[in-house]
Amino acid sequence: MGTIIDIPVVKRTVRTYRQVGILTLTTDMQQWQDTSVPDVDLLKWTPGRRATLEDEQQAFEWLSAGWIIKEMRLKRDGKTTDKLCYRMGYRLFALQWQRQDQERTKLAEQLESCRSRAARLQRQGTSVIQNERKTLISLLQSRLIAHSSLTIDELEGAELFQAQWSNLKRIQFLHFILAFILVSNEQDVFDWKEIGARYYKEIGGSKVFDTHKDEFIRTLELWAGQSATHLGLISPGQITPIYFSGPLEGQWSVHRPGPVHALTDISAVQDDYHTSASTLWLVENRGILTRIAADQHFAEKSNCLIICVDGHIRSSHKMLIHRLVANNSINQVLMWSDYDEDGFGIAREMMEAVSASKLMLKWICHDHQIITNWMDYQTYMKKLLQESSIEQEQVLGGYKDWNRWIDH
Repeated sequence: MGTIIDIPVVKRTVRTYRQVGILTLTTDMQQWQDTSVPDVDLLKWTPGRRATLEDEQQAFEWLSAGWIIKEMRLKRDGKTTDKLCYRMGYRLFALQWQRQDQERTKLAEQLESCRSRAARLQRQGTSVIQNERKTLISLLQSRLIAHSSLTIDELEGAELFQAQWSNLKRIQFLHFILAFILVSNEQDVFDWKEIGARYYKEIGGSKVFDTHKDEFIRTLELWAGQSATHLGLISPGQITPIYFSGPLEGQWSVHRPGPVHALTDISAVQDDYHTSASTLWLVENRGILTRIAADQHFAEKSNCLIICVDGHIRSSHKMLIHRLVANNSINQVLMWSDYDEDGFGIAREMMEAVSASKLMLKWICHDHQIITNWMDYQTYMKKLLQESSIEQEQVLGGYKDWNRWIDH
């Protein structure tokens, strides 16, 4: 039968030995062969944690079982208690280490599964017809092969993933890339739900990637260097509206200046829209759009099309904006976002969506001034962010201001 013992902690100096603490733990090694697991709360402990336990009976039971040890810090007299805490015991450490090792083995197996399936896909080649898609698929495949060939340690340091992703999430993304390539090879267009369903071919397969949908699509587009819609993703599993006001015409719909209208992300991809407007406004918030549209004659008289990006720009917004600035009568773009960190990031996304064009670009400032150079706008925003954050609605202005910005 094991016993609970006290181990003195001694600090040695040139002249003396001084007792600075006491560690209390069990010596019962036999119980460590027991396969039982500790309370859920204990499984959250880390090696460096110092815990305070109010329930002395519970603390004694955990200490007796070898899950924890007691650490008592003494004052300079070597006798009086200064601090008392509990730390992870060796039995708990060994259990967590074993679980981590098992988890690591599972991750390695999942990575190997992705590696072998990617290799088979590479040997099969692609069956897509469109040359542009074939190029994008080839790029995705090469990156998939390269990353699935890494070790678990190497995968953790790979730069093309988001830094905060765990290895499990990185491997899930590799499987997502593989699933995406498979369905993109077989179908001209497809829905989000088809990616997981066709890959896993089991009940619930269509929902496997749902938790990380937005992040996975954004990272896929980063890897491909192009919108997912160019690879056939017609819908992200839900219908997303694109709000706007002004003249816009497609094959199946015609919208005239006046109230707020809405397109679906599906129609933005499938239809070829054009506008007669000479000025394109990109605004961050719906409130701005509805306020401008409330002046029923402004969009028509000023020959404007106002699109609300509703926060961060999605791929459907990008596709619509690219088509409008490339094939229409637009000669300038006004960009208007909040004057905070998020708004600054959205302003950059707006700029990137139209940067390939040679149009006049304008950014609206909080003091109703206009900046026409991105570098100048960056300097302005960085200085402003040191002072305060301002929402668009606080500096909305009115009809005269809007026209002045257009004519600037």
